[in-house]
Amino acid sequence: MVTTTPGYWCECRTTDIFVASIDAPTADHAVRWIAIALHTILPALDLDASAHAWRWLQQDRHTTTEDLHQGRPVTLTITTPTTLITWTARPALFLPLAHRHNIQLPPCAGVFRPTPTP
Repeated sequence: MVTTTPGYWCECRTTDIFVASIDAPTADHAVRWIAIALHTILPALDLDASAHAWRWLQQDRHTTTEDLHQGRPVTLTITTPTTLITWTARPALFLPLAHRHNIQLPPCAGVFRPTPTP
């Protein structure tokens, strides 16, 4: 029997590029991921975008967490003169993935050596 694990799917995109994604186990982790990214780019933002970012970090962040707890997807968009940066987070159910913990690999895995590139 396959069981799913609840969590949150988070993405960051710019105007025309997919930047990053994570699967967060809790709403707090999802919002923390967005906050860390926002803190990272904050010095590069213009005054308007910086003000929007600080407002979200200081006030709206808690509402974002609560929305996720209530099962509502959230979006934060920061607009600069040249780029639109959007973070999204939404509740998701994750299927377990195969992993190698406590699994013995076949003998050929230990002797495999990639062919050197000329």
